[in-house]
Amino acid sequence: MKNWKTRPWSTPLTIGAGIFVAVTGLIMFFAVEDPFKFAHELAGIAFSLAVALHALSHWRSFSGYFRERRALGIVAAAWLLGAGLVTASAVLDMGEPDALVMARIESAPLPAVAAVLGLEVEELAARLTAAGFPVTDLNASIQEIAEEHAADTDDLLDSLW
Repeated sequence: MKNWKTRPWSTPLTIGAGIFVAVTGLIMFFAVEDPFKFAHELAGIAFSLAVALHALSHWRSFSGYFRERRALGIVAAAWLLGAGLVTASAVLDMGEPDALVMARIESAPLPAVAAVLGLEVEELAARLTAAGFPVTDLNASIQEIAEEHAADTDDLLDSLW
């Protein structure tokens, strides 16, 4: 294999791009997408290039992994997991996690919402009543109370803080 003289910088580039992709990916997953998405995607491209150059620089060791059953199993498992996640994302289209959580909160009975907020259900009902949304059924959901008063669920939720 021809020596591409990338060894002195391909490994540090792989490490640096890998750390950046990992950190921005975690930020995007747990917090915000903007302004990290574009940088994350560009760093992903750089990471791919760095991995390719790193593999070329270490071709003998790299190609040796494809002769080991355990390594092939790990590579196959990683690809299957990735393909499964992509397929699930495309097929299920479950939406944004925060929207799913809010939909569950809005449809949950008041005692469950009160427990999440660390309140007694009576206190939660009093807050809603004080905000102009009288509660007649302590087992109703935020969504049901909003419909009863022709209001938006966001208005009811805002009154709880």
